[in-house]
Amino acid sequence: MAAPRTAFSQGRFYGAPTVERRLPQVRLAHLSATTSADDVHEHSHDDAHFVLATHGRYLTTAWGPKTEGPVLVYNPPGVIHRDRFVAAGGYFLAVSFEPAVWRELSEVSRRVAADALRLTGPAARRAALRLTRTLLSRDADPVTLESLGLELAGQAMTSVSDGDRPPPWLATAETFLADSFDQPIAIADVARAADVHPVHLARGYRRWLGAAPSERLRTRRLERAADLLMRGRASIGQIALASGFCDQSHLNRQFRQAYGVTPGEFARLCGRPLDVSPVQDAVRAAG
Repeated sequence: MAAPRTAFSQGRFYGAPTVERRLPQVRLAHLSATTSADDVHEHSHDDAHFVLATHGRYLTTAWGPKTEGPVLVYNPPGVIHRDRFVAAGGYFLAVSFEPAVWRELSEVSRRVAADALRLTGPAARRAALRLTRTLLSRDADPVTLESLGLELAGQAMTSVSDGDRPPPWLATAETFLADSFDQPIAIADVARAADVHPVHLARGYRRWLGAAPSERLRTRRLERAADLLMRGRASIGQIALASGFCDQSHLNRQFRQAYGVTPGEFARLCGRPLDVSPVQDAVRAAG
């Protein structure tokens, strides 16, 4: 017999808060996952919310590309899902909006996504990580936290699609990048795998994904680095090489530019003990 679906009230999740702040327009919490994957069943929430997995492997039924790196999900009110951590020890940020507040935000935007979404763009991840870092500092003022929460909310506000569908070769190119990003590859290699001209490839990427192929390649490498920082025990230098970066300082620069934090800072947000090397310290001081 199937287990009954749970409908969580605002701010309630399968987790115990380590830090929690209730503000006029948004409720913020950093939580420790308390339920095993087998015991997480299909459920819904009364509120619209965002979840950023900061430690552990997180599975989600949300629509979107299945990428590595920090998993960031938007769930509208009432959407049934079964998002969960694979193993014990997971931590996550939860950003919740009461239904009335979310309706008001929706009315002033062109469109709010009606389905659960994986948010994989750098702006969304950067906003979520900034909010996590600020919340965990424990001394942030309410205005800052509320502003960051609303900035994250904006990532679920999407423009109306023109109804076109991306060409099949784009999925082929993305699969090639996912399989080869840790190798020294060129744009011509991607175009050859997709069987299109490099110029056609570049135009298609910009139109459909809003980014150049090189930017997508960098994103894949950063996602792998973030995933290894969340789950592994390797040094940042080893992670840089395993992710396709030429060295640690290259990873440091790209990671901070994309996510707004250094790899060492990200590792600490994930709750992972890590000895930060002089290279890491120098990059942070230069910022």
